[in-house]
Amino acid sequence: MKNLTFLKKFVAITLAMSFILVSGCGNKENSSSSESEDSSSQSSESSSPADLRDPVDLTEKLEKGIKRNPDTVGWLYIPEIGIDDAVLQKNDPSKSHRENNEYYLRIDEDKKYDVFGCYWADALSKIGNRNDLSKNTVIYGHSDYKDNKDGKKFSKLFHYMDKEFLENNPYIYFSTEEEDMVFQIFSVFYTHVDFVYIYTDPTVEHFGEIIKGAKDRSEYIIDVPVDPAKDKIITLSTCTGEFVKGNKDDYRFVIMGKLLPSSEVPKDAVKVEKNPKPFRD
Repeated sequence: MKNLTFLKKFVAITLAMSFILVSGCGNKENSSSSESEDSSSQSSESSSPADLRDPVDLTEKLEKGIKRNPDTVGWLYIPEIGIDDAVLQKNDPSKSHRENNEYYLRIDEDKKYDVFGCYWADALSKIGNRNDLSKNTVIYGHSDYKDNKDGKKFSKLFHYMDKEFLENNPYIYFSTEEEDMVFQIFSVFYTHVDFVYIYTDPTVEHFGEIIKGAKDRSEYIIDVPVDPAKDKIITLSTCTGEFVKGNKDDYRFVIMGKLLPSSEVPKDAVKVEKNPKPFRD
């Protein structure tokens, strides 16, 4: 991987015809669209993002992940909540978008059955260096439907419902073979799947609508501007048991982060305020 020095420095401080139909924590089919756990929590005590942290080298982990399963396309790392795992992507050209996205729904990195599956990238997400990335890198993972922050896989994302934790731990690390990248969280929200936030390469206008929709729904108002014409984002999507008005498979808990410039090493915590009235689908 390239830009390892940057990662060390930083850690030291769709087009598609239809959406996939996935039970649990994937996404639901939307006919009007044209795009588109397993260790226990090891959460550490919250610290200011300005604090120094031990350098982390993800190269070896990613290389081992690829040897374990060639479908490994990246490594997702959020140390404060114990997420430190491979991201897989099935992209068989003989299969449909839906079939590719369902492949890792209930199997792990060794292709063995696991109800919590693994972390997998949407089949339409382009993975590579920052220039090659899709506008929206979408990564799915399961939770336990209990919004239990100490649960498996993406259950850990529910740590971000805590304002102080979010303020002090606003970064998502995603590494590919080409580059180590850091994203800054700008939205934490619950939504019905009717809000289709998983388009990987929308038009600028549509991207702006997705970003606005995410901010309107966010549990917190986070002082991180996102420019749909210039910025790229990462989307972490999982299932939820909160605010469910009907079928629980129709609701998601989502975290979005903006890709930071390779030269940017933030030192100050962002301003975070409780959203008095987040939009509820």
